[in-house]
Amino acid sequence: MFKAGQLLTLSVHSLTDKGDGIAQHNGCPVYISGGLPGDEVEARVTLARPRYAQAEVKRVLTPASERRPDFCPHTECGGCQLRVMDYGAQLQLKRELLVNALQERGLNCSVANTIGMDDPFHYRNKAQFAVQPGPTLGFYAKHSHQLVEIEQCAMQAPETADITALVRQWMRELAVPAFNEAHHSGCVRYVMVRNGRHSGELMVVLVVAEEPTERALNALVERLAQVPKLVSVQLCLNDAVGNRILSEQVRTLWGSSVISDRLGELQFDISALSFYQINPHQTEVLYREVVRLAALSGSETVFDLYSGIGTISLFMAPFAAQVHGMEIVPEAVADAGRNAERNDIKNVRFYCGAAERQVAALYQQGVSADVVVVDPPRKGCDQALLDTLANMRPARLVYVSCNPKTLARDAAWLSEQGFTLEQVTPVDMFPHTMHVESVALFSAT
Repeated sequence: MFKAGQLLTLSVHSLTDKGDGIAQHNGCPVYISGGLPGDEVEARVTLARPRYAQAEVKRVLTPASERRPDFCPHTECGGCQLRVMDYGAQLQLKRELLVNALQERGLNCSVANTIGMDDPFHYRNKAQFAVQPGPTLGFYAKHSHQLVEIEQCAMQAPETADITALVRQWMRELAVPAFNEAHHSGCVRYVMVRNGRHSGELMVVLVVAEEPTERALNALVERLAQVPKLVSVQLCLNDAVGNRILSEQVRTLWGSSVISDRLGELQFDISALSFYQINPHQTEVLYREVVRLAALSGSETVFDLYSGIGTISLFMAPFAAQVHGMEIVPEAVADAGRNAERNDIKNVRFYCGAAERQVAALYQQGVSADVVVVDPPRKGCDQALLDTLANMRPARLVYVSCNPKTLARDAAWLSEQGFTLEQVTPVDMFPHTMHVESVALFSAT
């Protein structure tokens, strides 16, 4: 029987998929926030249940060989689950997670070493700070909805600290209330900051449940306009119940409606609502791997499914005869069209709609692909889409995955349909987290 507050001496043997260490006490699992495999720790129970417990490290008695000093003062933040693990060990762990997921489905193929970063810090080009009365701006604590105030984050662009400090000061001086979730009242819900890695351009999006006064907004714009490289201030009205951050009600308060950035030789305009990969340095690595595995000769028709703002489509276009990008979000499709024009790319066409429906419609019209690239959300590919791909049988299928388990599930199904899983390459898009991104190549047999 566990008790809250109880101190236990434990040996950590593995990790959960959330990054908690796993130990055993009297035959029951204890999940330890901050524990690494190989650690012997004194842990305090924070949640007691009859058959398991949650705990936090109070003292490391014998550190694991991979343990490193914590680089972050915000120890309660739930963002970087692996920040006390050596970076090389993180890369090895992510490969092991991918291999294990595939083997659980009976799949064995070549899995490359995880491609990491030379400098795995300050890589995020988008920061989303929640706001609560105080005002407090920050990120949520692990396993909770408790906000941890963050002044500087080692994963974000350094400029975000200056921007959030200005917003915090503005709220205090002009008495602009933070949103109160319990009463669904107040004003400021989130502050989002986007930055272009190559351009350096900055965008601030203030997400509110009700509009501040014109005087207050003018005062905010006046302050933010002094930030070097800031080119856009947006206001997003979101009064809906729930945790969704942005709504479609976005308007420009000052400057441009977009910021610009470059991936490889391509230029992209990024709006407040655009989906754009969070780690642009590793995005280039990821997309180069997609192009390599696609092995295009210049004569192929390519389908890019879940195409977003067209980044993969435009990367593939110089090497293909024709690329068809398919995306369900209208704003993203509009962005994709503009990005094609900006880069003077003529052999790409974008379709708005669910990928499974668009592919089926094209296939019924006699349009099929030699190579298909899919980049689905964490839930993996829709079954109707997989059915159509099995009938179409493209020569090569390149699957970009952000979830090893759903990749393995879809890979097992595709294998049953006669596709061969040739190889998988993990790419570390989110250092210091448990997130695993990978690119898999299937061939039709």
